[in-house]
Amino acid sequence: MEKKKLTPSYIVHHWKSLSTSQKRAVLTLAMFCAAALLIAVTLIVAISTCTCSKNRAQQTAEAVEPIPALLRPPQHAERQQAEPDPDSDGQQGEADPAVADDPDGEGDPDAEPDDMQNEDPEQTGSEYQTLKKKDRGEAVTALQERLMELGYLEIEEPTDYYGTSTAYAVSLFQRQHDLEQDGVAGAKTQALLFSKDAKHYTMFEGAEGHDVKMLQEQLVDLGYLSEDEVDRIYGEKTVEAVKAFQKRNGLTADGKAGEKTLEKMFGENAKPSKAMEEKRKAEERAAKETATAKTTPKPSTKTKTTPKTTSKTKTTPKPTKKPTATPKKDTKLEKFLKAANSKIGCEYVLGAKGPNKFDCSGFVYWCLTQAGVSTTRMDANNFSKVSRWKNITNINDLKKGDLLFFKSDKSSRVSHTGIYIGGGMMIDASSSNGKVVKRALTAYFKRNFVNARRPWE
Repeated sequence: MEKKKLTPSYIVHHWKSLSTSQKRAVLTLAMFCAAALLIAVTLIVAISTCTCSKNRAQQTAEAVEPIPALLRPPQHAERQQAEPDPDSDGQQGEADPAVADDPDGEGDPDAEPDDMQNEDPEQTGSEYQTLKKKDRGEAVTALQERLMELGYLEIEEPTDYYGTSTAYAVSLFQRQHDLEQDGVAGAKTQALLFSKDAKHYTMFEGAEGHDVKMLQEQLVDLGYLSEDEVDRIYGEKTVEAVKAFQKRNGLTADGKAGEKTLEKMFGENAKPSKAMEEKRKAEERAAKETATAKTTPKPSTKTKTTPKTTSKTKTTPKPTKKPTATPKKDTKLEKFLKAANSKIGCEYVLGAKGPNKFDCSGFVYWCLTQAGVSTTRMDANNFSKVSRWKNITNINDLKKGDLLFFKSDKSSRVSHTGIYIGGGMMIDASSSNGKVVKRALTAYFKRNFVNARRPWE
């Protein structure tokens, strides 16, 4: 009998005629095929799932760029107290021809250098973000705080805006440390700024700039330098003038203008040169002699005569007009407050002292001179120490016309001054607003209040 092949077609049509052993064999084979098919499907699904997940992860990574390390703000733990330069004594006087940090973003439109000081973060190993004009953020605030701490920047409070004043302060720091003076805080500049090797602000031979000009002008006023030697360059003549001032005022005569020298030079007790001192004494003697001559009455040479009696008929006297009241003159305090109010809105320029541009201490100085108060041009720190003016240490004891003095959160040194006008308000030349403003004493100013001075008592 011929054997039939068990093809799928034959099995389907002759299933009933198959023997039990044949049926069992067919079922076993079918189970093996089904199992193999299930395994194959499972493997295919698993491979597809892994591939899709990998693609999705890659697409997500490309769509959302991770934040690089350079965009992280400087770590505050790295900010150590700077050690003073053994060859200097320095802080900065208020000197900068530029407009202040503008919170509204109006800055210098000049293009910034492309190389950003040629500072490669990978080569320097730094995680500092390069900062330049018009940048904003916490890193800018930290930069300003450090610059204020070292004496390169004097503004009433740190902001998050990198303006012209910040750029100028950075350039002064770069000048001090032999870096390229571009005003851009690159990785190399910031790494040094936040290190223990950062030096305090000092002027020295070879330096150039507006701050040098201010120093030279003060030396002229004190008689150590002539007017034709003011050239913005810290040359040999300026060095010799500074040494002469230091010797005369009991300081180390190293020819460098650091913190102690600047504080003394712009303070009320700065000793002028001997020649200037003699000149001032002569002027004072001449003024006293002139005042005495005006007040001493001259003796009369006229002979007294007896009035003749007349026989004229008496007439009724005409009513006399009431004398016009003489207008009361403003006191010094009133003149002072009027002067302050008249300059609200004037531009803020570091180092300026009027009549239409001011920094904070220049504004106070101009208002005092308008009121007839005799004083020299000082920075905020030295104005706060004028001993002949009454000192007020409690902010609740303020009166109109008091001079207010403030420090910053990161430094105990006085860095800002304003004029109290009552009602918790003051008028001051504000670096953050870029102009002279009338504003309230905010929580920042209240916690950083150092003292006040009252020139009127």
